[in-house]
Amino acid sequence: MIIQQYKQTPLAMAPDELSKAINKYTAHKSFVCNTLQDNADIVHFHVKNIHTNKKQLIQYHTEPFRANLKYSFTKLVIAQYHATLPEYSNCRIVRNIINFEEPLYNLNIIDKIKIGFSPSVLVKYTDWYDKGYTKTKEILDLLKSRYSIEYDIIHKVSLEECINRKSKCNIIIDECVTKSYHRSGLEGLALGKLTICSVGEDVNNIVKNIINSTLPFENVWIDDLYFSLENIIKKGINYINEVGYNNRNWMERYWHPKDIIKEYVNIYEEIYNG
Repeated sequence: MIIQQYKQTPLAMAPDELSKAINKYTAHKSFVCNTLQDNADIVHFHVKNIHTNKKQLIQYHTEPFRANLKYSFTKLVIAQYHATLPEYSNCRIVRNIINFEEPLYNLNIIDKIKIGFSPSVLVKYTDWYDKGYTKTKEILDLLKSRYSIEYDIIHKVSLEECINRKSKCNIIIDECVTKSYHRSGLEGLALGKLTICSVGEDVNNIVKNIINSTLPFENVWIDDLYFSLENIIKKGINYINEVGYNNRNWMERYWHPKDIIKEYVNIYEEIYNG
């Protein structure tokens, strides 16, 4: 099969990473393009679609008000907070792929405490579309004034630069103001970093139902972030790096792209043969 990944916005490069995994781990071919191509057997729309008579499906990565909910073909939703929303209750749940077998994700052991934070937005838009930037930066500034640490706030850079800069940290903050994890947190785990995120029980249960394991984040709400980071810093560099190493092992066992891509291919084959 040839599968086109159709997107109109970056979507944290998730469709691109999915396409890479198809090409690397399966006998099928995939490409990303924002105009319909004649050679595609299946069009995998992301968030929004346009008319086509080709076999197709849609995947939701965003809040419902941004998406076409009236779509009448196969619907997927990512296994984050989105899967807990009633608007997506008729969707099949799939996981985001992190292609951590690429050299970009080679383990990089850091000999100093450095915290990475890559908020996609710096202001709050909705209860879910918020990274807690202002409060998180205040906490990082306070910690830096009291302890021998560094931090890196990564914003509006390419995915490659973002991952490269995260690899030079040993603590990664996803965000601590909603009850969901994001690609940023998965990237932290894949890079072998101690990774902090606030994850609600309902989101954890969704993941547990898929893989029979819970995500190994340090589960911290923003109000506790300063004290949690302070406690982690006091435990020292060896502790931090050991937690990170275990997180990478967890990703290899439970979130490997070659395993996740099989779930997508099963769906594609159902549609193609249906």
